[in-house]
Amino acid sequence: MPVAGRAPRVVVLDWGLAAQVLALGVTPVGVARPFWYRLLAGTPDMPESVVDVGLLFQPNFEVVQALRPDLIVVTPAHGALVDSLSRIAPLFVAPPAHAHEDGYRLAQRRARALGEALGRPEATTQLLERTDARMHAVRARLTQRGVTQRPIYLMSPIDTRLTHVFGRESVFGGTLAAVGLTNAWARPSDTEGMAQIDYTQLGAQSSASAMLIGARAGLLDRLGQSPLWQALPFVRGARVGQLPMMLPTGGTPAAVKLADALSVALTGATV
Repeated sequence: MPVAGRAPRVVVLDWGLAAQVLALGVTPVGVARPFWYRLLAGTPDMPESVVDVGLLFQPNFEVVQALRPDLIVVTPAHGALVDSLSRIAPLFVAPPAHAHEDGYRLAQRRARALGEALGRPEATTQLLERTDARMHAVRARLTQRGVTQRPIYLMSPIDTRLTHVFGRESVFGGTLAAVGLTNAWARPSDTEGMAQIDYTQLGAQSSASAMLIGARAGLLDRLGQSPLWQALPFVRGARVGQLPMMLPTGGTPAAVKLADALSVALTGATV
């Protein structure tokens, strides 16, 4: 476990939990594939000093052991690795999601548990208070501008046929609710609150708008030439907005980034 008097040496095998560790003022000594964290625009920034310890679910145990961690941070999905990792250092296993739990609330609950494990409960309380204040401020601005009535699909296009869409159980879906917006996607999602679907499933809410997260310019050009895409109600009604790339499992830091991006996209200004 973390040692009093010095920064804890932490290895993290999940990008969302890595973001939360960084937000609590701790720089991990090792993270699974930090390159991908950076590519997916994880927030806060990942320092270049962080060692790559291998794949998310296939870490290099020798590299992890050589880093002499005080704590290894994993998710419930890492169950098959618990015995091997626990021989190297104590484990923090993030609390599992409750049935139908709002993704933003889950991120807060995991942050509190992680703060306790890192010996930083006060820093965690301050972080969560700032995060909640940000949500309330964005919600007030969106309400003031009268833009909260229309449901929104939050989606990350894959190609001209398929997209990821974010449900209530995702951090993004939970953030929508926190800032007073309605998620147009109410159908089942996976354990991270995402669903991979084809675009034909996005026509049920004819009044909805869509926000595209991290859509590549080349793909947007191809979508513009797709009859399937052009037939969607939010495309025909010119109700499509663009949001920057962000890490969909990025905990409370991702919630703040999304809230700010929605404020800009829907009102033209941050709080």
